Amino acid sequence: MSSVPDSCRLAPGLLITFLLFLSPPGQAQTDSLSDSSLGARVGDDALTMLRATGHTLSGPARWEADDFLKAGGVVALTAGAALLDRDMRDLLHRNRSSFADGLSDIAVHYGEGGPVIALMAGMYGVGLAFENDWLRETAFLAGTAVVISAGLSTAGKFIVGRARPYAELGNHEFRPFSDSDEFHSFPSGHTIVAFALSAVLAERIKNSWATVGLYTAAAACAFSRMYEDQHWLSDVVFSAAVSIAVAHSVVRWFEESFSPAGEAGLSVVPTGQGIAIVWRL
Repeated sequence: MSSVPDSCRLAPGLLITFLLFLSPPGQAQTDSLSDSSLGARVGDDALTMLRATGHTLSGPARWEADDFLKAGGVVALTAGAALLDRDMRDLLHRNRSSFADGLSDIAVHYGEGGPVIALMAGMYGVGLAFENDWLRETAFLAGTAVVISAGLSTAGKFIVGRARPYAELGNHEFRPFSDSDEFHSFPSGHTIVAFALSAVLAERIKNSWATVGLYTAAAACAFSRMYEDQHWLSDVVFSAAVSIAVAHSVVRWFEESFSPAGEAGLSVVPTGQGIAIVWRL
């Protein structure tokens, strides 16, 4: 692969910084921290992250018929992609170029867990310093989704034990619980991190141009992992679907829990038969 300057590692951060400026001004209003000390605010955010994690991981216990249909759709889509695994690999091998090498070397950084978490921590710090609740909340929501998704990826790799393409064993070779990196193909950790990050930011920014840019960056990262012969097409398809689901779950829970209608206390809620008086804890 062609060498890329270390400065290219800044590309994901610069992209996200640019896209944040595309968010509507009304979404980034600041709120005073006068009613809460800095330490208390950080503690509350940490507790919120834990609650979001618990809610997301326990999600399957609350699934309804539609949710099972969606899960079945992901399985079917992954199985369909598996039929194209070898063709996609051959296509990428036939079309290698210096341009594609450079794109791959840059795009892969968007899905590196450590730098992404550091970037979100920096965004969180800026949100605290400038009393910008939207930025602070977006940062810890993205960080939460990335951590959950990365954890699922790490467990999945070890449990499934799928051979990576470069192992030259085919896409149906599995050695569960293997310690060898050659058998940690499924799912793709970089793809999971990239799509979890993009999905949260897209949901929070709510700007069509930002959404296109964010998902393009995530797709480029997935392309890089296939181009580098680290993952099969079905690996990245499944990873993208799971991480998007995780990100949406985290954001939806937060916005429903902390919206005016989701705040603790007594409230009147409209129903199909009239109104209901609800006490939320």
